[in-house]
Amino acid sequence: MKILSFDYKKQLHFLSGRQKADLSRHFSKPGVTAMPHQLAVRLGINLPEALAIIAILEAHGLSKNKLLIYHACEPEVPAGAISYGEGFPNLPWKCPHCGETVDSYDELDFDVMAIAQDRIEFI
Repeated sequence: MKILSFDYKKQLHFLSGRQKADLSRHFSKPGVTAMPHQLAVRLGINLPEALAIIAILEAHGLSKNKLLIYHACEPEVPAGAISYGEGFPNLPWKCPHCGETVDSYDELDFDVMAIAQDRIEFI
């Protein structure tokens, strides 16, 4: 198994040694996912810091991030996902859950999910 080491100190200076070790445990296998709210709770950090971790992992090629698309018909279940950085879905957008045609981004919610490409070790 390939292990990618990431020196978090420069860009993620707000992480403690304990948080670094916890992130390394979390990302101990390829394919592991993480969302900002999950990292915030797990590490005891704020949401912008958690989002920074996810964005930096993608920027360094350590994860592939997805923009999750949620619709009001099933607000807890993603109705779609596109690659992070592609922007927002084209409108009108048809919800695969309920078939409704969505004409405004106000009718959608979004979140980001990181998918680790390999095991990541934060050093």
